[in-house]
Amino acid sequence: MPNNRSIYYQYREPSPLRALWLHMNTNPFAVAAFYIFSFLLLIMVLSPLIAPYSPDAQFSDAISQPPAWHDDGQIRFLFGTDDLGRDLLSRVISGAVYSLGYPLIATATAAIIGIAIGAWAGMSRGVQSSTLNHLLDVVLSIPSLLLALIIIAILGPALHTVMIAITLVLIPQFIHSVHNAFYEERSKEYVIASKLNGCSRWYILTRVIFPNITSVVVMQVTFALSTAILDIAALGFLGLGVQAPAPEWGTMLARSLDQVYLLPWTMVLPGVALFLTVLSINVLGDSLRAAIQERIRGT
Repeated sequence: MPNNRSIYYQYREPSPLRALWLHMNTNPFAVAAFYIFSFLLLIMVLSPLIAPYSPDAQFSDAISQPPAWHDDGQIRFLFGTDDLGRDLLSRVISGAVYSLGYPLIATATAAIIGIAIGAWAGMSRGVQSSTLNHLLDVVLSIPSLLLALIIIAILGPALHTVMIAITLVLIPQFIHSVHNAFYEERSKEYVIASKLNGCSRWYILTRVIFPNITSVVVMQVTFALSTAILDIAALGFLGLGVQAPAPEWGTMLARSLDQVYLLPWTMVLPGVALFLTVLSINVLGDSLRAAIQERIRGT
C-alpha cells in the first residue's frame, strides 16, 4: 500500500522546467533541435580539447586533401584539408567559438540592455514612449546587416567592432518587442488589480507582467541569436567581419567560394554547420514559445 509521501510525489505538479521538457517531448523536431544545439554548444566549449589539430596548422604533405571516404583521402583528415593544407574539421570545430560563442555574448548583452529599456518604456506614458517609438521605427526600417555594415565602415573591420555592431543592431529589436509586450499587458485587469493592492512598480514589472511575456522574450532571443549568427557569417563572407586566418564559418565559406569546383568539400562542412545551428535555434525557440504559452493558458 503506497504511503502518503509516494502519493505526494506521484501527483504533485511538475516544475516549470520539467513542464517545458514534457511539452517539448511531444515534438520530435524540438527534441532533435535541442540535442543538436546542445551538441554544438558542447563542441564550442570543448573545441580546444577535441579539435584534432590547431586550426592554423599547415600540412605540406596533405594540401587539398579530399575527405577520408574518397579514394585519395586519409583517415587522419576526416573531412579533408584546404588549399593550404589545414584540417577542415579542426577549423570548423575551432570556428564554433567565433560563429556561435560570440553571437551568444552579443545576444545576451543586447537582451539585458534592450529588455531593461523596453520594460521602462513600456510602463511609461506620454512623450517619452512616443519619442522612443518613432526612433525605433526609423532604426528598424534599416536592415540589420546594412546597419552593421554602416557601423563597421565607421569603426573598421575587426572582431571587437563586429561585436559592437551586432550588439547595437540587436538592442532596438529587443526594445521594440519588449516595449510592445509591456504596453499591451499594462492595461489588463490583473495589472490594474496589482496596482490597487499597492504593489510597487518594480514588483509589477518583475513578478506580475514579465512572467506573462516570457514567450515574447524567448522568441525574440532566438530570433536575435539567429540574426547575430547569420550577420557575423555574412560580414565574414564579405570580408568585413572576423578576418582570416580566424576559422569563422562565414570567412571559410568566402575562401572556399573561389575553389568550389576544385575543392567542393571545403564549402560543405562550414555550410552544414551554419545551417544546422540556425535551424536548431529557430525550431527550439518556437517550441519553447509554444510550451510557455500553453503553461500560461493552463494557469
